[in-house]
Amino acid sequence: MGKRKKSRFKVRYLFLLFILFLLYEGWKAFFPVDSYIIKWSYPVEEYKEYEVKRLIPEALPKSLRPVTSSILRLDWVKDVRCHKSLKGVMTIFIRPRVPVSRIYGMKEFGVDKEGMLFRVADIDTLPVIKVNDDLKTERIKEAVQLLLLTKDMNVKEVEVTSYGLESRIGDINVIWGEGGYPEKYRLLKRIYKKAIISSGKLDFRFDNQVVLRR
Repeated sequence: MGKRKKSRFKVRYLFLLFILFLLYEGWKAFFPVDSYIIKWSYPVEEYKEYEVKRLIPEALPKSLRPVTSSILRLDWVKDVRCHKSLKGVMTIFIRPRVPVSRIYGMKEFGVDKEGMLFRVADIDTLPVIKVNDDLKTERIKEAVQLLLLTKDMNVKEVEVTSYGLESRIGDINVIWGEGGYPEKYRLLKRIYKKAIISSGKLDFRFDNQVVLRR
Protein backbone atom coordinates (compact mmCIF):
# COMPACT_ATOMS: atom_id res chain seq x y z
CA MET A 1 0.00 0.00 0.00
CA GLY A 2 2.84 2.36 0.86
CA LYS A 3 4.40 1.97 -2.59
CA ARG A 4 1.06 2.69 -4.29
CA LYS A 5 0.59 5.91 -2.29
CA LYS A 6 4.11 7.05 -3.18
CA SER A 7 3.49 6.26 -6.84
CA ARG A 8 0.20 8.19 -6.85
CA PHE A 9 1.82 11.13 -5.08
CA LYS A 10 4.62 11.17 -7.63
CA VAL A 11 2.16 11.16 -10.56
CA ARG A 12 0.11 13.96 -9.00
CA TYR A 13 3.26 15.95 -8.30
CA LEU A 14 4.47 15.63 -11.89
CA PHE A 15 1.00 16.48 -13.21
CA LEU A 16 0.90 19.60 -11.03
CA LEU A 17 4.33 20.68 -12.28
CA PHE A 18 3.16 20.18 -15.86
CA ILE A 19 0.05 22.32 -15.28
CA LEU A 20 2.14 25.06 -13.65
CA PHE A 21 4.54 24.97 -16.60
CA LEU A 22 1.69 25.39 -19.08
CA LEU A 23 0.24 28.26 -17.05
CA TYR A 24 3.66 29.93 -16.90
CA GLU A 25 4.26 29.59 -20.63
CA GLY A 26 0.73 30.77 -21.42
CA TRP A 27 1.10 33.79 -19.16
CA LYS A 28 4.51 34.60 -20.59
CA ALA A 29 3.11 34.44 -24.14
CA PHE A 30 0.92 37.47 -23.38
CA PHE A 31 3.78 39.35 -21.75
CA PRO A 32 4.92 42.33 -23.89
CA VAL A 33 8.42 42.55 -25.40
CA ASP A 34 10.15 45.89 -24.77
CA SER A 35 13.64 45.17 -26.13
CA TYR A 36 15.80 42.46 -27.65
CA ILE A 37 19.38 41.12 -27.57
CA ILE A 38 21.08 39.18 -30.38
CA LYS A 39 23.65 36.56 -29.42
CA TRP A 40 25.82 34.60 -31.88
CA SER A 41 27.49 31.22 -31.57
CA TYR A 42 30.58 32.94 -33.05
CA PRO A 43 31.36 36.48 -34.32
CA VAL A 44 29.89 37.37 -37.73
CA GLU A 45 30.28 40.13 -40.30
CA GLU A 46 28.44 43.44 -39.80
CA TYR A 47 26.20 42.94 -42.82
CA LYS A 48 24.77 39.77 -41.25
CA GLU A 49 23.88 41.62 -38.07
CA TYR A 50 22.22 44.27 -40.21
CA GLU A 51 20.20 41.65 -42.12
CA VAL A 52 18.89 40.17 -38.89
CA LYS A 53 18.00 43.52 -37.31
CA ARG A 54 16.15 44.52 -40.47
CA LEU A 55 13.82 41.53 -39.99
CA ILE A 56 12.86 42.48 -36.43
CA PRO A 57 9.85 44.86 -36.46
CA GLU A 58 10.01 48.13 -34.54
CA ALA A 59 6.80 47.20 -32.74
CA LEU A 60 8.10 44.04 -31.13
CA PRO A 61 5.53 41.21 -31.27
CA LYS A 62 4.44 39.27 -28.20
CA SER A 63 4.87 35.99 -30.06
CA LEU A 64 8.43 34.89 -30.84
CA ARG A 65 7.45 32.62 -33.73
CA PRO A 66 7.29 35.29 -36.48
CA VAL A 67 10.75 36.58 -35.55
CA THR A 68 12.23 33.07 -35.53
CA SER A 69 10.63 32.18 -38.87
CA SER A 70 11.87 35.37 -40.54
CA ILE A 71 15.47 34.88 -39.43
CA LEU A 72 15.48 31.22 -40.48
CA ARG A 73 14.70 32.31 -44.05
CA LEU A 74 18.22 33.78 -44.31
CA ASP A 75 20.25 31.21 -46.25
CA TRP A 76 23.33 31.59 -44.01
CA VAL A 77 21.40 30.89 -40.76
CA LYS A 78 21.54 27.29 -39.54
CA ASP A 79 19.51 27.59 -36.35
CA VAL A 80 17.62 30.19 -34.27
CA ARG A 81 16.39 30.08 -30.70
CA CYS A 82 14.33 32.87 -29.10
CA HIS A 83 13.63 33.37 -25.42
CA LYS A 84 11.45 35.99 -23.71
CA SER A 85 12.17 36.97 -20.12
CA LEU A 86 9.64 38.22 -17.57
CA LYS A 87 11.29 41.64 -17.84
CA GLY A 88 10.19 41.89 -21.47
CA VAL A 89 13.60 41.20 -23.05
CA MET A 90 13.72 38.93 -26.08
CA THR A 91 17.04 37.11 -26.50
CA ILE A 92 17.76 35.76 -29.98
CA PHE A 93 20.41 33.02 -30.22
CA ILE A 94 21.66 32.56 -33.79
CA ARG A 95 23.92 29.81 -35.14
CA PRO A 96 25.26 30.74 -38.60
CA ARG A 97 26.35 28.18 -41.17
CA VAL A 98 30.11 27.60 -41.37
CA PRO A 99 31.63 27.43 -44.88
CA VAL A 100 34.02 24.54 -45.50
CA SER A 101 34.31 24.93 -49.29
CA ARG A 102 33.13 27.02 -52.24
CA ILE A 103 31.58 26.36 -55.64
CA TYR A 104 33.77 27.10 -58.65
CA GLY A 105 32.44 30.05 -60.64
CA MET A 106 30.00 31.18 -57.94
CA LYS A 107 31.45 34.20 -56.14
CA GLU A 108 30.50 34.84 -52.51
CA PHE A 109 28.78 31.48 -52.13
CA GLY A 110 30.05 28.99 -49.58
CA VAL A 111 29.05 25.42 -48.78
CA ASP A 112 28.69 23.98 -45.27
CA LYS A 113 29.10 20.38 -44.07
CA GLU A 114 25.51 19.60 -45.04
CA GLY A 115 26.08 20.67 -48.64
CA MET A 116 23.94 23.79 -48.28
CA LEU A 117 24.84 26.87 -50.34
CA PHE A 118 24.74 30.31 -48.74
CA ARG A 119 26.19 33.77 -49.19
CA VAL A 120 29.44 34.45 -47.35
CA ALA A 121 32.42 36.79 -47.72
CA ASP A 122 36.17 36.03 -47.81
CA ILE A 123 36.10 32.46 -49.08
CA ASP A 124 38.93 32.63 -51.63
CA THR A 125 41.16 30.36 -49.54
CA LEU A 126 38.58 27.58 -49.16
CA PRO A 127 38.79 24.33 -51.18
CA VAL A 128 36.83 24.32 -54.45
CA ILE A 129 34.02 22.07 -55.67
CA LYS A 130 33.65 21.94 -59.46
CA VAL A 131 30.26 20.91 -60.83
CA ASN A 132 29.84 19.84 -64.46
CA ASP A 133 26.25 18.60 -64.29
CA ASP A 134 23.17 19.72 -62.38
CA LEU A 135 23.80 21.43 -59.04
CA LYS A 136 22.33 18.72 -56.81
CA THR A 137 22.60 19.10 -53.05
CA GLU A 138 23.32 15.39 -52.51
CA ARG A 139 26.29 15.43 -54.91
CA ILE A 140 27.62 18.61 -53.35
CA LYS A 141 27.31 17.03 -49.91
CA GLU A 142 29.37 14.03 -51.05
CA ALA A 143 32.05 16.35 -52.41
CA VAL A 144 32.17 18.22 -49.09
CA GLN A 145 32.52 14.94 -47.17
CA LEU A 146 35.39 13.91 -49.43
CA LEU A 147 37.15 17.26 -48.93
CA LEU A 148 36.88 16.88 -45.16
CA LEU A 149 38.02 13.25 -45.36
CA THR A 150 41.14 14.11 -47.39
CA LYS A 151 41.97 17.29 -45.46
CA ASP A 152 45.33 15.89 -44.28
CA MET A 153 46.33 15.31 -47.91
CA ASN A 154 45.84 19.00 -48.73
CA VAL A 155 43.20 18.43 -51.40
CA LYS A 156 42.19 21.82 -52.78
CA GLU A 157 39.61 20.78 -55.34
CA VAL A 158 36.98 18.09 -55.93
CA GLU A 159 35.17 17.79 -59.24
CA VAL A 160 31.63 16.40 -59.49
CA THR A 161 31.35 14.51 -62.79
CA SER A 162 28.83 12.20 -64.45
CA TYR A 163 30.73 9.16 -63.13
CA GLY A 164 31.30 10.37 -59.57
CA LEU A 165 33.94 12.44 -57.80
CA GLU A 166 37.45 13.24 -58.94
CA SER A 167 40.33 15.13 -57.37
CA ARG A 168 44.02 15.83 -57.84
CA ILE A 169 46.56 15.05 -55.15
CA GLY A 170 49.99 16.24 -56.18
CA ASP A 171 50.66 14.77 -59.65
CA ILE A 172 48.10 12.00 -59.21
CA ASN A 173 44.56 12.32 -60.51
CA VAL A 174 42.23 10.28 -58.28
CA ILE A 175 38.94 9.04 -59.75
CA TRP A 176 36.86 8.21 -56.68
CA GLY A 177 33.67 7.15 -58.41
CA GLU A 178 30.52 7.00 -56.28
CA GLY A 179 30.32 6.02 -52.60
CA GLY A 180 32.63 4.09 -50.30
CA TYR A 181 34.92 7.08 -49.84
CA PRO A 182 36.29 6.20 -46.37
CA GLU A 183 37.46 2.76 -47.58
CA LYS A 184 38.92 4.21 -50.78
CA TYR A 185 40.68 6.91 -48.76
CA ARG A 186 42.30 4.33 -46.46
CA LEU A 187 43.46 2.36 -49.51
CA LEU A 188 44.86 5.53 -51.07
CA LYS A 189 46.80 6.25 -47.87
CA ARG A 190 48.39 2.79 -48.02
CA ILE A 191 49.35 3.34 -51.67
CA TYR A 192 50.95 6.67 -50.77
CA LYS A 193 52.76 5.20 -47.80
CA LYS A 194 54.33 2.49 -49.96
CA ALA A 195 55.17 5.08 -52.66
CA ILE A 196 53.85 2.80 -55.39
CA ILE A 197 53.23 5.66 -57.84
CA SER A 198 54.09 9.35 -58.07
CA SER A 199 52.01 10.39 -61.10
CA GLY A 200 49.19 9.23 -63.37
CA LYS A 201 45.60 8.26 -62.59
CA LEU A 202 44.20 6.07 -59.84
CA ASP A 203 40.72 4.75 -60.64
CA PHE A 204 38.65 3.52 -57.66
CA ARG A 205 35.41 2.97 -59.57
CA PHE A 206 35.69 -0.81 -59.68
CA ASP A 207 34.87 -3.18 -56.84
CA ASN A 208 37.81 -4.58 -54.86
CA GLN A 209 40.44 -3.24 -57.25
CA VAL A 210 42.35 -0.09 -58.12
CA VAL A 211 43.25 0.66 -61.72
CA LEU A 212 46.43 2.62 -62.46
CA ARG A 213 46.35 4.63 -65.67
CA ARG A 214 49.53 6.30 -66.90
